[in-house]
Amino acid sequence: MFNWETFEPAEYQRSATPTLVELTTRSYITAEGRAQTHTTDDTFVLLAEAVHKIAAIIADSRNIGIEVTGFKEYRPYPIQAVWTEGGTDEAFKIWLKQPLFIHQETFEAAKKYANLEPTLSDQIHFEQLAEGTEIQATAHGEIGPKAKTLRTLNAAIEEKGYQRTNLDTYRELYLDGLPFSEKTDTLFRLQIDPSVGNPEASVRN
Repeated sequence: MFNWETFEPAEYQRSATPTLVELTTRSYITAEGRAQTHTTDDTFVLLAEAVHKIAAIIADSRNIGIEVTGFKEYRPYPIQAVWTEGGTDEAFKIWLKQPLFIHQETFEAAKKYANLEPTLSDQIHFEQLAEGTEIQATAHGEIGPKAKTLRTLNAAIEEKGYQRTNLDTYRELYLDGLPFSEKTDTLFRLQIDPSVGNPEASVRN
């Protein structure tokens, strides 16, 4: 079985030391909305659970009759969310990466199998997206825009002469799944401009 944590440790590090990654276009299950209470907000929870359900169905496709050419058994990737601060709430976009052999038709079959309420199903999509060049570090028991790890990443950006692409936006990867707790790890990422400061990524994927 392919396990992202075993085979892609640089991309999904569990270290508090900042590193650089360059992440090219891959396939993701996505959903977006606004939240007043971050990952405990009802809107976020509902969408995250739906995305996770579809991803689990895709990973189990060979056992439930969904045919996927070139399918290989794998551990589903962790949910991540891009958060944009703004006023009394935050905009979010959930991303959940899919293996290269998963395509739109597989996603559609899995979404149909999930039998979600129609208005919820309509909010979940399959997209080709690139994260770009990012600086990252993992925090234990931290989450949200005031996390100490985000300050650490911003300090590293300033020290190295890098430049963020958007000062209001940050990414969280929930390495131990959701719901978040004080015992779980969150991988934070901030996107930086690859043309400023000569950033050299430790991994390109």
